[in-house]
Amino acid sequence: MAQQISRYYDFFRDKEIVFTKANIMALRLDPRQIYLKCNGGQWPCLINSSSFLCARVVIGTGGGAYNTMTKSRTATVSLRYCFLNQNNQPVQFFVNCSIEDIQPYKNSQELALVTLNFTQRPPDELIWRIGEFIEASENFVNRKEERIIVTKDTLRKLGIEKDEAIVYIDNVPRRCILKDLSFGGIKMMLVGIPKFLIGKPVSISLDFVELNKPLLLKGRIHNADFLEGRKDISVVNVAFDLDTIPMDYKIRVNNFITTYQKAILSSNKVDTQAQNTNNENPVNSEN
Repeated sequence: MAQQISRYYDFFRDKEIVFTKANIMALRLDPRQIYLKCNGGQWPCLINSSSFLCARVVIGTGGGAYNTMTKSRTATVSLRYCFLNQNNQPVQFFVNCSIEDIQPYKNSQELALVTLNFTQRPPDELIWRIGEFIEASENFVNRKEERIIVTKDTLRKLGIEKDEAIVYIDNVPRRCILKDLSFGGIKMMLVGIPKFLIGKPVSISLDFVELNKPLLLKGRIHNADFLEGRKDISVVNVAFDLDTIPMDYKIRVNNFITTYQKAILSSNKVDTQAQNTNNENPVNSEN
């Protein structure tokens, strides 16, 4: 965990994410519990964006936070973040900041955008959440065609309960069996005739162990063929609607792919070290 957090910090420290409604939900940020603390006062604010080096918050120009910070630009400010864990319990922490800039927010006279520079490395919780989010978003673009073959082991590592799922084709529910999946699509088996399935819009409901509700993945069947030796079962490939894929799904696929890649690299390193050792200390077969 510590090594992963350090890697996130090194690679993504200056990457800034905007807290859109979708991103707030994916990061499980509780916007009602975000505060600025300065000169003994504490005021609510909205986080507009954040990196590991700074944050931009929106405050009202008629409030105490604005008055306090504009009067004392050198004052130390603490920004409180609040996330929710898997049990919906708050995870709260403060980050010490200095005031970099105060500007009108979108030319508004009632709102101001305040840029805060972190005075030290932020807590690991923030690095982990934002780093995981950024990595999943980048790999979603760069590695969306990498396929994960569905086995008992891969399902367990992905956190998917079983290889059976419900797929809605033209809003009619059918049972299917998962064969492989990726960032961008999924392959499955189901009862049906290929020519009547190709081009149909689908929604696939996947049950993940750690989530309170199934994830719904929307897409379209782009090809289908009969299962070899059968004339009643089809193997279909679904291409997801990329704009609607839940971040929870992206994160889980990304965690699997990066973990698998690390395992391969680690295995290759061990094999290389073993080979080098054998080359340096050859075994004499005659002895």
